[in-house]
Amino acid sequence: MRLVRLGPLVALMLALAALAPVAADEPEPEVVFYAPSELEPAWGNTEVEVDVYADGVDELIFLVDGDEVARLRRRPWKITVPLGDTFESHSFEVIALGDGRELVRGTLDTPPLRIDDQIDLGLQQLYVTIDASSGNAAGLEASDFRVFDDGMPQKIVTFERGDAALTVALLIDASESMRGGHLEAALGGVRAFLEGMRDLDEAALYLFADSLRSRSPFLERAEALERELGSVAAAGGTAIHDSLYLAIRQLESRQGRRVVVLLSDGFDIHSALDIEKVLWAMRRSRSLVYWIELGDAGAEVGRSSPWKSFERHRSEREGLRRLVEESGGRVVPLETVSAAAVAFDDILTELRSQYVLGYYPTRVARDGRWHPVDVKVARKGHRVRTRGGYVAD
Repeated sequence: MRLVRLGPLVALMLALAALAPVAADEPEPEVVFYAPSELEPAWGNTEVEVDVYADGVDELIFLVDGDEVARLRRRPWKITVPLGDTFESHSFEVIALGDGRELVRGTLDTPPLRIDDQIDLGLQQLYVTIDASSGNAAGLEASDFRVFDDGMPQKIVTFERGDAALTVALLIDASESMRGGHLEAALGGVRAFLEGMRDLDEAALYLFADSLRSRSPFLERAEALERELGSVAAAGGTAIHDSLYLAIRQLESRQGRRVVVLLSDGFDIHSALDIEKVLWAMRRSRSLVYWIELGDAGAEVGRSSPWKSFERHRSEREGLRRLVEESGGRVVPLETVSAAAVAFDDILTELRSQYVLGYYPTRVARDGRWHPVDVKVARKGHRVRTRGGYVAD
């Protein structure tokens, strides 16, 4: 065997390479379906809308039930296909090509129409926050709470403080408005949040502008996530709705208490989705949504853009607030982004102090309807906040 002697410079380079930190895994290319819904039958003229997270995409092939129905070479990646008047199951497939080769493909199956009798739904879990200004939140017992589902009292079968593991999507605006040190200050708040993670908690970091700029995998180690923080510069427009929809959908496959923390001024410019579609996704999820709202309360007065009127911006921001409140989260106003670390810490403290209530709803049909839920505390003066209901799919 012949021994090779390495020069000093080569040996030093190899030693440094061995000591270099291993970067977090890059997220896999992905096709995300915005429409149709995998939970509902598809029939008639059906809209198929997707987004693709992969580099170098120059063509999309759409297939329905195995047959090619369209090819698109530019955004929006959206078509309408006639499916007829029968409520059968359907298979939708999208293949993304770049330089003539397949980059990634995605599939979605819709169910046939099913008429159900009265059936039992599974365990419903509610994460309940006691308003800090309404009294001492500590020391409450299951007997202090009353749960109403569609106005009917329910029996609480599980009860604990909110020490369940957290799975958090940190959704940070990296658009042009975050220049001048704003993005760096926001990421400082993210670091403060990550430092508060415990064993079994996991988080993913999403940086977005007019499209998703960077997305980490869900990781339990804060150090690995922190390596993602300096990789994107603030630039471009804003697509809040699309990014929020993606985070909510991807959380559904995760375990633990699913939470989205959005930091943005809330002015959406470039999203393909309107806020009502994102609200629809939230109602079918189990995610709490918190919005760290940048700017003062009167910032939206007179705010318009070449793409949307003042009235449209105001309506969308109101819709975003409604989504946050229905999820059981809250809006955290932030006049200056330099206080981001305090806002993130307040949210984490709140999550750690929540109560977790579980109950089996009274028999209802899987009717696709929104079922309102209300929680009350028997102790005088206590105000509570929790998810406003669920869709019985």
